[in-house]
Amino acid sequence: MAYRVCITNQKGGTGKTTVSINLAGGLAERGHDVVLIDLDPQGYATVGTGLKASYSTDGATLFEVLLEESATLGDIVQEGPEFDVIPSAARMAGRNIEAQLKQATAGERRLEAALDDLDGGHDVIVIDCPPGLGALTDNALLASRNVVIPAEAKGTSRRALELLNDQIDTLEQYFGADIRPIAVVANEARPDGVSDEMLEWFDAVFGGTIPVYEVRKRVALQRAMDAGRSVFAHDEDIDMAAVFDDLAGHVEQEAGL
Repeated sequence: MAYRVCITNQKGGTGKTTVSINLAGGLAERGHDVVLIDLDPQGYATVGTGLKASYSTDGATLFEVLLEESATLGDIVQEGPEFDVIPSAARMAGRNIEAQLKQATAGERRLEAALDDLDGGHDVIVIDCPPGLGALTDNALLASRNVVIPAEAKGTSRRALELLNDQIDTLEQYFGADIRPIAVVANEARPDGVSDEMLEWFDAVFGGTIPVYEVRKRVALQRAMDAGRSVFAHDEDIDMAAVFDDLAGHVEQEAGL
């Protein structure tokens, strides 16, 4: 079975999609077969991997997989130059998929069931989550059980991490699941006292049990996404590629690959 990891935080603007694409790219660069699932109805990872046209497709989408169960993930997976992608779809945003999942039978575990049926020969499944702690994020947490937490190196991250930890505790108690944070990625860290203080706080919260990766603000990270690539396939050198390679190495070790 492929190792599953979701990238999530309650707060928006924390770099979830940047981490998702570049973690997938780093694992692919290390020789692993990877599929990235864009679970965010806004479709940023879909666009950021060069699949903008797929976001507005008239064919089967992730919506049909999760809500109607009239398609499988294997039906909608797309091969990419670096890694495979299961794109999001505009109809997920237009049909309020969060509310429908909450009302559906076993709505919190639709993604888990769909992944169990995915036979793509992948080593790792990376799931990019939407902002917020709704039904889609619950699906990702229960389906993956492993979490990479992107967070801004700002004081506002404290409350967001508290809310995420509370949600994980609730899911563990209700579903008997073991959900493990495996890494924190401090995004847009700056050489100032605020970032240094938050990095110390991340270490204190997680007790040094999981690594904290520091990603500095770089315009080139956005340029790579605009080109539909990770930093590993982009045509300019980006010093933060080393950080994402370290993160990929950590996930590789966690996965036993």
